[in-house]
Amino acid sequence: MSWTWVRLALGVLGGLVVWSARAEIVIDRTRLIYPAASGQVTLNLTNQADSPRLVQVWIDAGDPQVRPEYSDVPFTVTPPILRMDAGQGQALRVVYHGEPASADVEQVYWLNVLGIRPATDASHALQLAFRSRIKLFLRAPRLPGQAQEAAQDLRWRLLKGNALQVHNPSAYHVSLASVVLGADGRQYRNDDPPMLAPRSTATVTLHGPSGSGAGGALVQFTTLDDHGNTRTHEAPFSPL
Repeated sequence: MSWTWVRLALGVLGGLVVWSARAEIVIDRTRLIYPAASGQVTLNLTNQADSPRLVQVWIDAGDPQVRPEYSDVPFTVTPPILRMDAGQGQALRVVYHGEPASADVEQVYWLNVLGIRPATDASHALQLAFRSRIKLFLRAPRLPGQAQEAAQDLRWRLLKGNALQVHNPSAYHVSLASVVLGADGRQYRNDDPPMLAPRSTATVTLHGPSGSGAGGALVQFTTLDDHGNTRTHEAPFSPL
């Protein structure tokens, strides 16, 4: 690794313009499942840019603004900083080194991959970086229930003001992708609903025609499974 790359790595987030919309360093999945009983998990990166990139990888606890050196999480990623040539692939190793994982609920962290273009000789050149973030789910060996069944257990309740209350009684996170309520021939929807933490309750605001709908209608919603695939579900809801 050249000294130019090393100097960049020491201050990787300082003085950079960071974008999240276009990833040049591509991750081979959209989420990472870490069974706590495993010694490690691996994932793969590919540099799809047409020139080399400096890559920094770190894990945070949910705050995207935390710099890597201040992120206090019980994981190690190897290698944390690397140079990737155009078209090159690289395997990453993630190791959990914390206390035994909670046997009650699944925990979530975020894995960050930052790809930086090499420095130029121009002192005022704008330097661009592209960051991707994926969820990392830590699962204890004996969590109750099954992750793939958690979406079926969601409980829905209609609220005033075009909103639904949803309760997740399971030990797993549920990643909602969309929520649609059809009632009286009208449709209300939310295409950016929140992720539901284990044993939590959240409010989903619906957009569309005004009105409260009628009891007996169904909530149609989609979720993302462990592989990032979309699953479609239907469920009744409790009326006002």
